[in-house]
Amino acid sequence: MLLGLLLLLAGCTSAAPKAADPTTEATAYAAAWESSDFVGAGALTTDAAAAAQLLKQIDLDLSPVEFTVKPGPITRTSDVAASSTATVSWSLGTAETWTYDVTWNWVLRNSAWRLSWSSTAVHPQLGAQQGLVVRLTKATDGSIVDRNDAQIVNPTRVYSVLVLKDQVADIPGTAAALAGLLAPFEPSLTADGIAAGIAAAEPDVGYTVLNLREDSFVTVESQLAGLAGVSTPSEIRNLPPSKNFAKSLLSQVTPLATELMTGTTGWRIVTVDTTGAELTTLAEQAAKPGQKVTLTIDTLVQQAADSAVAGQSLPSAIVAIQPSSGEILAVAQNAAADAQGTLALTGRYPPGSIFKIITATAGIDGAGLTPTTSLPCPGKWVVDSRPISNAHDFDLGTVDLTLAFAKSCNTTFAQIAASLPADALNAAAKEYGVGLDFDVKGIITLTGQSPTADSVVQQAENGFGQGTDLVSPFSAALMAATVAHGSMPMPVLIRGTETTVDQPAPARSAAATSALPVLMAAVTAEGTGKSLQSFGDIKLKTGTAEFADETGTIHAHAWTIGYVGDLAFASFIAGGEDSINTNGLTETFLSAALGR
Repeated sequence: MLLGLLLLLAGCTSAAPKAADPTTEATAYAAAWESSDFVGAGALTTDAAAAAQLLKQIDLDLSPVEFTVKPGPITRTSDVAASSTATVSWSLGTAETWTYDVTWNWVLRNSAWRLSWSSTAVHPQLGAQQGLVVRLTKATDGSIVDRNDAQIVNPTRVYSVLVLKDQVADIPGTAAALAGLLAPFEPSLTADGIAAGIAAAEPDVGYTVLNLREDSFVTVESQLAGLAGVSTPSEIRNLPPSKNFAKSLLSQVTPLATELMTGTTGWRIVTVDTTGAELTTLAEQAAKPGQKVTLTIDTLVQQAADSAVAGQSLPSAIVAIQPSSGEILAVAQNAAADAQGTLALTGRYPPGSIFKIITATAGIDGAGLTPTTSLPCPGKWVVDSRPISNAHDFDLGTVDLTLAFAKSCNTTFAQIAASLPADALNAAAKEYGVGLDFDVKGIITLTGQSPTADSVVQQAENGFGQGTDLVSPFSAALMAATVAHGSMPMPVLIRGTETTVDQPAPARSAAATSALPVLMAAVTAEGTGKSLQSFGDIKLKTGTAEFADETGTIHAHAWTIGYVGDLAFASFIAGGEDSINTNGLTETFLSAALGR
């Protein structure tokens, strides 16, 4: 009986239950590490202090934006040992995301599972007494260049004229002195405005009166140095050739260009010893240089346009496009236009007689007109009780379409439009891009409208651009480029990007394609563009469009559009009254752009 009892007791001892696997502990360790509870994570290891210290130090060195630890399956290797895997992912900001797998070895001690601590529990290649750090490699940024590979934006030293009011004994006197010195660079500066700015400034910040490029600063440097409380700190900025160079255009395209130019920082994650010396590269990504962004503008043409509009007191704009490619060569507007927004690209105005390009096209396609078709050009014509007149009521009698176009007979083109279907002008306008919605990368553009007329009177008025038609300087230049090219070119500003449009431009007829250059040549030869004959084979259309100001007084916008060689353009002066003025603006522009 005693032997049997002993055997029974022995059997009970050998049947003791085995301990569970470390699934719970692995999950808890991963959660503690992921939440930066380094002490809690260390407590689940065989060396709590060493584990907590290493985990904390690596977290400080890598400074992750986001960090995840995902435990994997458990493998039981013996009664007292097991292993598991985990996926560790560090989101390191500039260094992007680094992900790897690690193996954890577990031991059973006093009925509890503990992670057998080693630096390899952090990363399989991390040795004892080693750490992990990120090394960044600066990327080379790209540049903005024009169509001829000339750099548009260059590092330029800029000086700030800064006033610290606590160091100024006589604010009005200092303000007056600064206004006298700086007004030549910025006419809007006044002594009163500068004094108010100084008085309102924080003492430790000061008031910046104006920023000057180095070539301007040196002309007033000594005078500024003699003013108490005025300092002139400087910094290097990336700037275009001049203050007003393509100002409205660059303000739009620069954000996208900067994004394309900015390189991607490279990085390496390395192990280091206690001195910080690099040992092993665990992961890396080479720096990627930024792109060279090529704008389609021509610096010479742009500067010619900038200079031409700068001489105008009224809001003025010039847009130039290369007909053969659709590439935008220049977009310029003056300070008066800047005050109204991006007038050159999005300002919508009645087109006046430049719209006769579209009416002529509709007449050629819808009524079989040719450049030699005889048409009446009376001084006045009445449609449904609405009198329509030529400028100063000139009367040519019966003339061919070419002369009516050259002399800009309103009555002729009102009659053409009134004889066509209601949607004829709308359809013809789209052949030239008017009414289409372009997505030109880098800029926002508006093309205007030519809505279907709801009466014969409106149709007649639309025929000479004085009804509900609207165009922008951008779409007017595209009109001229379309005549030159034969079909509407797709406008583009950044080479390598694709412009899209909400609907394709309708195909132009062979008759209209061949006739319009003939009509526009006549404007130069015997019409309203004779003053520009010195530019040789230049095709033109001029126009004025009446509008009433807030007092009811009638004024007129002025237009001159056309092309010479592979350069199409639109010149516009808001309230310019007469195309004689836009002809003069065009002459100034082309003389510089073409070197004549």
